[in-house]
Amino acid sequence: MIKNILIPEKIGNYYIFAKRVVGFDIEKTHITATQVYLSGSKIRIERCIDQPLEVGNETSHDEKVVNAIKSILNILDPYDEIYTSISSSHVIFKSLLLPFIGHDKIKMVVNFEVEPLLPFSVNDALIDFIVTKEIKENNSSEVMVAAAQRKAVDDHIVLFEQAGVMPTKVVVDLLSLFSLYKNIPEYENLTGNIVLVDIGFNLTRIAYINNGRLAFVRTLSKGILSQAKVFAQSYGISQNDTAEMIMRYGYKKEDDQKYKEAIEKAASSFWLDIKFTLQSFSSQLGKDVGVSKVLILGQGAKIEGISSFAGNFLSLDCELFETESLSKKRNVTIRNALKIPSSNIVSLAVAFPSKIIGAFNLFKVGAGIKDAKLINKQLATAFIFILIIVVLLFVNSYMQVGRLKKEANASEKEVMSVLRKNFKIPSDVTALEDVIEEANSEVRKAEERFAFAGKDRFSCLKYLLALQDAIADKEGFGIVVESVTITEDRIILKAKVKDHEALIKLVKALKKSKLFSNVESPEKVDFEMNIDLAKNV
Repeated sequence: MIKNILIPEKIGNYYIFAKRVVGFDIEKTHITATQVYLSGSKIRIERCIDQPLEVGNETSHDEKVVNAIKSILNILDPYDEIYTSISSSHVIFKSLLLPFIGHDKIKMVVNFEVEPLLPFSVNDALIDFIVTKEIKENNSSEVMVAAAQRKAVDDHIVLFEQAGVMPTKVVVDLLSLFSLYKNIPEYENLTGNIVLVDIGFNLTRIAYINNGRLAFVRTLSKGILSQAKVFAQSYGISQNDTAEMIMRYGYKKEDDQKYKEAIEKAASSFWLDIKFTLQSFSSQLGKDVGVSKVLILGQGAKIEGISSFAGNFLSLDCELFETESLSKKRNVTIRNALKIPSSNIVSLAVAFPSKIIGAFNLFKVGAGIKDAKLINKQLATAFIFILIIVVLLFVNSYMQVGRLKKEANASEKEVMSVLRKNFKIPSDVTALEDVIEEANSEVRKAEERFAFAGKDRFSCLKYLLALQDAIADKEGFGIVVESVTITEDRIILKAKVKDHEALIKLVKALKKSKLFSNVESPEKVDFEMNIDLAKNV
């Protein structure tokens, strides 16, 4: 739920959430796919699939591609994203030197810089770039810009849509290949001029790397089938049969002189075009510049003897492009000792994460869809979280109010219990406000009794002092006072003396006080006596 919504997919090169990416490379006769699993800083290469297109004229080429994509999807493990590469034959490349560093800055100006160089309107173009070199000494960047017509990309995407999936990224085969090259330990520190030659059945893709930077790219409309055509003319059989023979026997078949002559003629014709292309690239860099190494990959790398033939023909060091050293990287593993076929190198390059190609994407609509979906998910999630917070606050408030009500009720009962214990509250008075009012009423009455008198009364204190003087046990009354109650007009004395004689003396003592106007004479030694208070005349 929180994936890509509250937390980013990755920080730097570290994937917070694991994901499985499948890279596709579509050729005229084959589709290759490579499945890569990304978790944390780890990269695991899991599957390499090479799916030939159906043979026959019953269906169109696009339908064959769609069927092949469906077949591959059925083989794959559950995946998260699909990346695909568009052929460099549909792309125009321009190398630019820009006077600043930083992907965001370059992105702001690259369309304006490349617009005059395009043979079609920039409004019909999809443009992106990779940084091939940063020159920090003078704060500049060398970039390789790739521009494709929107229709070419749309037609490519439609093939996946018809297969029932939507890719999230469209890259360019040669740019991805360069990116993978820079990630292979065996090659990443090579200097000089290195040439990558990706030989397919119909096309050959060439990347010219000058001291670690991608200097030139070119796609030739020749490949294995063009060699098979020349071979067929010399050998006297059909082109399809010769293509199969080339893939089976390669550039070597010592026991068949006719085959040797035909294949040498076909191969020489093909490698001559490669040679002219390399000479053209080298001449643009300088007269004394030469190629240090040629690395061969693709379907053509399966042809036996191709590297030795190319090396002799070009007079260069030629070898097959190898990926085994990838496993030497601490963060890269290959599942079940999988051997990566040379035909799958481009699809591996498409799926393999790299800083060089990471931000590149010609499928702007797809990126927009992905971003829009992510924004919608983020907004929906934010709404859900706000709703949850509001509900939690409401529940918490409800519980708090409940606790407070409970405490208030308990406190109310306690207060009423204390008031009823200390005041004479009628039993029919049940409301707390009424109980408090009754208690306040008694308090006010008591305050009136104990307050200082008005003009016609002495102070309450004087009456008490007079009572104290009268009942002082001077005559041996043996008096024991139980209670003294003072009202507005009298004092009620509840007490006990030792005998009747003491009672008589007590009454006489009280009558002597000028503050008492009338004193009752009780008959019992255990008595309750009313003493009327004299007025202050």
